[in-house]
Amino acid sequence: MSEVKARANALLQETLGPSAERIRSTLRDLGFSGYAADAFCALVRVSDATAGDLVVKTGIPDSKIYYALDELAEKGLVEVQEGKPKTYRVVPAKEVEIRLNRLVEAEYDRRRAATTRLGSLLEPLRAATKSPGTDVAYIVKGLPNIVARAKALVSSARKEVVVLASDEEIFRKLEDDLARSARRRVRIRLAVPEIPVMKDLEKAAEIRAIVCGCVLLVVDGQQVLTMSRTADGDAYAITSTDPTLVQLGLDYWESPRCCIT
Repeated sequence: MSEVKARANALLQETLGPSAERIRSTLRDLGFSGYAADAFCALVRVSDATAGDLVVKTGIPDSKIYYALDELAEKGLVEVQEGKPKTYRVVPAKEVEIRLNRLVEAEYDRRRAATTRLGSLLEPLRAATKSPGTDVAYIVKGLPNIVARAKALVSSARKEVVVLASDEEIFRKLEDDLARSARRRVRIRLAVPEIPVMKDLEKAAEIRAIVCGCVLLVVDGQQVLTMSRTADGDAYAITSTDPTLVQLGLDYWESPRCCIT
């Protein structure tokens, strides 16, 4: 009977091996230390364990095991039963999922705040490098790069965004960003084909029908992006702060040959 039990345990360990490795790898990807990931994988195989048990099971040094367990407890993946010695157990699987989701969301929010902060720090530095006599046009190649630049321009707007987009696909890629800018009380002036526009944006924006075939974006009367050849492989755009090019973009909005009310 003992031989059968031993064989069953061996088969169970063989089955759990790949799963444990995937769990360990996932925890490392989520920012957990290697020792914490090893301790967690050992704990999920038992109902509870002491730090000493885990040292034996994992080979984690005595000097490191409590740091690993404190990390798991702090992040809510294990519970601690006070005693001499303390015992540890993994919380239910659904709760592990919820706690990890919260950690991921918090990290996402932290990174988003960091990118916003970086943008605000860069803006005055970049503005200080501008010279009235040296306004230059820059070329952006490839549809993903153009869309990313356009989104960044829309997100940076403080007062006004003017968009002329005869290509519906391009407009759809910017629609959410325009709606967010409108919620920040940025004035949106929009020229698109006769297509439905999301309700929040439709309510907030001044919308005209576009007559000409063009994709053009003007932000705060200071920056312009104009796009040619919208097919992904051939797409390119020009961005500039040149006042003449910016004014030309605004003139297109006012022109009956381009946009009509």
